Amino acid sequence: MADLSPKDFPVSVPFTLHWSEMDAFGHANNARTFTWFESARIPYLSRVGLTGPSGSGDARAPGGIGPILKATQAEYLRPVVFPARLVTCARTSRIGNSSMTLEHAVFGEEDGVLYSKGTAVIVALNYVTHETVPMPAHVRAAIEALEGRTFGT
Repeated sequence: MADLSPKDFPVSVPFTLHWSEMDAFGHANNARTFTWFESARIPYLSRVGLTGPSGSGDARAPGGIGPILKATQAEYLRPVVFPARLVTCARTSRIGNSSMTLEHAVFGEEDGVLYSKGTAVIVALNYVTHETVPMPAHVRAAIEALEGRTFGT
């Protein structure tokens, strides 16, 4: 993910760093990065139709199939200090049989500085049986349309 910009991602969400996100060392706490990644991941998954059941149990996707986070990681490239306007981004790098890998990045909104990057592995889950299921064909097609490319399995 070298030489990246927000333009390299189909989903970008701008936001303002809050003072409360700072820690005792004078920069944004590292745990905030995962919340920022999530702030791009959820709109991404919504755009491709992998929204899953609601908190009340309503199935938003056919068959009660939805996403569940299997793994996530972050690499911190530069500390974020207050005040800052940032943009968090998401794109798919891999689609497997029942999972997909998203790449995330957080940039300075005005200067394009890359502050952090990472990945998230998302699994398609049947929320009724709690079993992993194949990635729905309509989700795969929506990802490929959003990304403007095809993915092998």
